[in-house]
Amino acid sequence: MIREVNLVSYLPPFMAEYKEITAALEAENPELTLVWKAADRVLRNEFIETADAYGLSRFEKMLQILPSTEDTLESRRARVQARWFNRIPYTLRILYEKLEALCGASNFTITEDYPHYRIEIQTCLELFGQVEELERIVGGMLPCNMAADLENKILCGAKGAALTAGGVCTLETFTITNDFKERFIVNGDNAVGSGVVMSEVIEIK
Repeated sequence: MIREVNLVSYLPPFMAEYKEITAALEAENPELTLVWKAADRVLRNEFIETADAYGLSRFEKMLQILPSTEDTLESRRARVQARWFNRIPYTLRILYEKLEALCGASNFTITEDYPHYRIEIQTCLELFGQVEELERIVGGMLPCNMAADLENKILCGAKGAALTAGGVCTLETFTITNDFKERFIVNGDNAVGSGVVMSEVIEIK
């Protein structure tokens, strides 16, 4: 938390009346504000959850991670968290903890099929590089005689209505002449309607 620097408030009341002293201290307030901001940044960069780009770069250097140019700050943070919290031996509980660090508490499901030496993991990862990090975690933790089926789904919810309209125009030509006499009687209603319903399913693999 950055303090609001006001050096004049630390002066005794009788000294605060001197304009020379107060002016000098007020001129130093911006410098002390920069110091507090720098100290606050150092404190935040000590933790992965609150680190900025510079702080994450220090963690990535320690973990030998080379971020991509397409990585966002949050995708880099998720990758660092997944590799930082690494404990041995690897158990199912440890796997759950690492997936929670990468995906979140409710963005994945694990289905065990131990009689057939298989495990299924379904995730909803959207950030760049998270799927590759998931493959690295599973490949490093699962035994060599166990197969893993990984499925990542990005759910896109669409709501709303698509309205279409159409119209029909009719034209009748009547010729009025004295050559013959005929009568035309037109009765009834003419109603035209149309509708379009479209459903599209896009599967991205």
